[in-house]
Amino acid sequence: MKLFALMLCCFVAASAMAVDKKTTALLKQVKKAAGIEVLYQSSYKGNPRGQMLMKVMGTEVALQSVRPEGEAEEEGALRTASYQDWSALTAGKMECVSKRLATLPNGRVINTVNPFKVGEGYVKVLDDDEVLGLPCHVWRFNVNSNTIDVWWTEAVVRPAADGEQSYCGTPQILNNCAPKGLVLKVVRNGDMVQEATAITPMKQAESLFPASWGEEMEAYMYQYECNHCYDINVRVFDQQAVKFSGDKLADPKTLKDGEMYRCGGGTIILKKVKLPDNARDRDIFATLTQYSVGDAYDRTGSVFVIPTGKKQSFLDAMHDLNSVPAFRSGDVDYHGLVSTPGYDVPVELMRFFTGFGVRQFNHNRVPGQTWVDSVTYKMNVTPLVDYLEGEVWIGAYIGNWDANGHKISLTLTYYPGDEDDPRGVRHCEPLFNTVNYLEQDGQPYPIFMGQDDLVSTFHLDKPVKKACLYYLTTGHGGWGGGDEFNQKINTISLDGQKVIDFIPWRDDCMTYRNNSPCSGNFSNGLSSSDLSRSNWCPGTVTNPEYIFLGDLSAGDHTIKVHIPQGAPEGGSNSYWCLSGTLVYFE
Repeated sequence: MKLFALMLCCFVAASAMAVDKKTTALLKQVKKAAGIEVLYQSSYKGNPRGQMLMKVMGTEVALQSVRPEGEAEEEGALRTASYQDWSALTAGKMECVSKRLATLPNGRVINTVNPFKVGEGYVKVLDDDEVLGLPCHVWRFNVNSNTIDVWWTEAVVRPAADGEQSYCGTPQILNNCAPKGLVLKVVRNGDMVQEATAITPMKQAESLFPASWGEEMEAYMYQYECNHCYDINVRVFDQQAVKFSGDKLADPKTLKDGEMYRCGGGTIILKKVKLPDNARDRDIFATLTQYSVGDAYDRTGSVFVIPTGKKQSFLDAMHDLNSVPAFRSGDVDYHGLVSTPGYDVPVELMRFFTGFGVRQFNHNRVPGQTWVDSVTYKMNVTPLVDYLEGEVWIGAYIGNWDANGHKISLTLTYYPGDEDDPRGVRHCEPLFNTVNYLEQDGQPYPIFMGQDDLVSTFHLDKPVKKACLYYLTTGHGGWGGGDEFNQKINTISLDGQKVIDFIPWRDDCMTYRNNSPCSGNFSNGLSSSDLSRSNWCPGTVTNPEYIFLGDLSAGDHTIKVHIPQGAPEGGSNSYWCLSGTLVYFE
């Protein structure tokens, strides 16, 4: 160690000779100082992204983000700091310790400890350079497929004195490694930069480590707790049965907040829940988990919100289907499928399809298949934020005639949004929804596309920008000639002008074979769940289509959907489950 200290003294002296007078003066101050502060500027693609202050006192290092001048810390904000303990160097060991500490918004204090090795882990030495006038070595690291270049200096490293080695530190630990010296610059993938802008001597000695470290946990759990500390989770349903039971909704005037109701013959569960009052700055995701407790078939599922701002709503339809507006096609009245000035259809958040008997029929054995215990469906529902604030009625549906049916859990998660998101204020209006939620209450299948188009008229009080039709479409008719297995063009028109025509189709159903233990296996080697379908697969969600409509003027507008629905065969009919919501920006 004496020889090592002597070599470092010589290096510092030699380095000082090579630098300018200002840097030489700094080195003299540093030599006498109790510690140092290093201020780093972060940037991404040349744009400033905040500052970090690193304090080094003896073998202790503390790092914390620096707030802009005059900016107060937000009450209840996550507070984090990082620390490094280089004391192992005084014993000639090259393995030191990094700690991260967090105070969560709820006051809970957590930390994680990660050892790191000094002087190892680099891929190659690139060059010598300068930062702040100090001579630096440049090393390259590879971390999780990222290329990271590090500028580090030994010019301010002090020799061991009284068993201590000081002025080693880095703004980040790289792949559990760090150079032996003071890191002044880090560049990730050529465009993310942390660079020292000032080094200031500290006259007063102090301990940089906190008095208490709180609860220690593994690094992955620590990061998870920090990443999710601002999430808002609303558990809507928890392990609730959706099955055929004959239940019908009572008079909507008698319904109570927070109580769960079964309706639509038991295939719908419904609850009024309290959601965040202002979710405009959030990203919102719906997560539904489903498994069978008796039903062996693939079934249509849906999660929806019931708007209640007009004279009538889907609550009225669930109580008395014939009480809500209808349109007539052929000799059939189709109630509640299209919004009117006095009635709104349900806003569909998620269309999903159950696998064939997941969990209940996992005893079935097929070579090469390992069945999942349940299926989880997730959907980003942020565009529908208008109906995901405050008190709302939320329903979940699985169409089945089984006395045991399925069990589901549903959670809405509100994640903090990007403060720089340029999307603007978004709004939406429900236009149509032909999912036959009330089949068990006698609602007819929506087979009218065979002879009539779906027409929806809406009114705008003022012009809107960047309007889209948030469109969910799935074709049904489960035999060889049915629309489930045959491609059909969907044509969307606005105010008499065709906007788009396309074929909604899924060729990836075989990917989800392990969600369907009771799927039929054919003599040609395929399974029923493998077959391509009209925009759905067993055990998956159906993604919405965003049909761009452009800027719309104030006044009345009409959306028309045309599909060449196939003819019936025997007692079977093809039909289309469609839902459309107008989404636009102020």
